[in-house]
Amino acid sequence: MFAKLVENWRSVLLAVILHALIAALLIVGINFASDSSSRGNHGERIVSASVVNPGSVDTKMPEPVSPAAEAQETPDTPDTPPPKPEEDKAAEQAAAKQKAADAEREKAEAAEQAKAAEAKAQAEQKREAQQQAEREAKAKAEAKAQEQAKAEAEAQAKARAQAQAKAAAEKKRQEAAEQAAREKAQAAAEAEKAAAAKAAKEEAAAQQQAKEEAARKAREAKAKAAAAQKAKEEAARKAAADRAAAAQRAREAELRDAMAAEAAGRQNAADSRARGAYIQAIKDRVESNWNRPPGARNISCKVSVKQLPGGQISSFRLLGSCGSAAVDRSVEQAIRKSDPLPKAPSDSVFSSEIVFNFEPDQ
Repeated sequence: MFAKLVENWRSVLLAVILHALIAALLIVGINFASDSSSRGNHGERIVSASVVNPGSVDTKMPEPVSPAAEAQETPDTPDTPPPKPEEDKAAEQAAAKQKAADAEREKAEAAEQAKAAEAKAQAEQKREAQQQAEREAKAKAEAKAQEQAKAEAEAQAKARAQAQAKAAAEKKRQEAAEQAAREKAQAAAEAEKAAAAKAAKEEAAAQQQAKEEAARKAREAKAKAAAAQKAKEEAARKAAADRAAAAQRAREAELRDAMAAEAAGRQNAADSRARGAYIQAIKDRVESNWNRPPGARNISCKVSVKQLPGGQISSFRLLGSCGSAAVDRSVEQAIRKSDPLPKAPSDSVFSSEIVFNFEPDQ
């Protein structure tokens, strides 16, 4: 409210001045008539007057003043004869009526001036209110224009982002198509090269076969002489082949054992990671259901929970205090609210007893 008065200080000041003017005019109108004796007569008769209601004026003639009383009231003046009582009475009544009329007229003028001043003040207040409304409307319009400009800027930015994303996607698609074309061409070239190599190999094999056929015919002549030697060499070759096969089987067995051990190690590592994630899920469930007591800070304690395969809690206990009895009770309440616990991802990960650190502030 004070801010409104400060903002419209001109209207407030004008209203105060107007009310002060009205009060002054009313005071002047009420006390317009004053006692003539306070001004001095200087040897002249002064008539006292006051504002009265014309309907309440007594129209009866006053009692005539005696010459003796008139002589006492008016000093003797040798040059001016005393007025007659009837003329004095008529003059007093005329002066009183004139004074009353003047007072009524001045009162009416004061009322008109007050009314005009009040109307001016109301017009000034109305003008100030209209200017304030116009300023507020202008501010609202400017805010709305700023919001609209911001919305348009955001829409343009969004459109540019969408266009950029679309261009990037199109570029990526073109690059993928070009890469696929290059890979296809490379595959075709490799296939052609492989076909040429195969043809050359078949040609060499045919030539070798012809050569070997000629050699075979030459060897047939020497077959009988070389039969014994050949048999001996065959036996030696077979023995060497058997030894090589046995060595190969041994190497394969060692390789299978190593692969089995490696697989077991990977499975153990996977189970360890899954078990860690499973314990973390249980910890997160309990911490999410925990309500911190007032003033509790740096909470840390170990919790042991025994469970069934379905996650139902069979029992639990705190392996040491969590800081205070109130904190211990809040942790126990959180464990009860967490029943059932998250289910284990596999039987190899499940454990009937889980021990974890309750550290909500970590």
